[in-house]
Amino acid sequence: MLLQLAIRAASEVAEEQRLSFDRAIALRHRSNTIVHLYPTSVVARVATTTSAVRQGEAWLAREVAVARHLVDVGAPAIAPSPEIEPGPHQHLGLVLSFWEFVEELDEPIDPYAAGRALRICHEALENFQGDLPRLGGIEEAEQILSRLSAEAALPTSDIDMLYQVSQRSQRELSQLPMQPLHGDAHLRNVLNTKRGLLWGDWEDTFMGPIGWDLACLLASSRIFGTDIDKATAAFNGYNPSIKDEHLDLCIEARAFCVLVWAIIINQQQPLPERDEGIQTRLSWFGDRIIRNS
Repeated sequence: MLLQLAIRAASEVAEEQRLSFDRAIALRHRSNTIVHLYPTSVVARVATTTSAVRQGEAWLAREVAVARHLVDVGAPAIAPSPEIEPGPHQHLGLVLSFWEFVEELDEPIDPYAAGRALRICHEALENFQGDLPRLGGIEEAEQILSRLSAEAALPTSDIDMLYQVSQRSQRELSQLPMQPLHGDAHLRNVLNTKRGLLWGDWEDTFMGPIGWDLACLLASSRIFGTDIDKATAAFNGYNPSIKDEHLDLCIEARAFCVLVWAIIINQQQPLPERDEGIQTRLSWFGDRIIRNS
């Protein structure tokens, strides 16, 4: 079972680094498995479903470097573990990294404050010197789409539609100013902690237009018509200056990436609600193309 393998990998790598802990507790098991090495202040993030697409460890090395930069300059981000080498590490066929455990508060996050915190992170990243892929999220999504096409995982008409979306996104976004981004800046990736709001999960970081991360805040509400107030508050908290057509383009590109990832994850961990979300996103793209034709 993948969950048990992830727990074992995290435990054995931590033990190799002489970390003393009582037990390993799985806090989350989705595209990554989060394991708290209790009672220490160390958690492991083990790539599980994600590793079905991403090979090697360069993407996790980028995440550690970005997060370390943010923490060093005082930006609101979760820190790589200061107790043991954060990695990334490879063990039992899995890749993982270690992070500082942060205690979450029971109160929900303030989306306006989350948007403001994201802007602070963006400002801090302007001076990041590490290498990041340009439009990496879209390039990766195009690779996933090619895989789905080869597997005939979607009807040919849907594959063709999504190829059109990806090519347009790549072409038009490449013309916009770029800087280091979070890459997956939805509100589930910011935690309400005793130290305030902290952004985590920087594994998708890449060079792209600011509108991409703003689209991460807004896209789901635009497609599903849910949590509109929260998404709007987060957007307003960021207080961006962005043209409507650029934001709209980023929302489409973000929706494309989320869709192909959802299909891959659903292949690994099938859920009725996830399948329903896939169909809703496909319908959204279909309606959008009809409106714009």
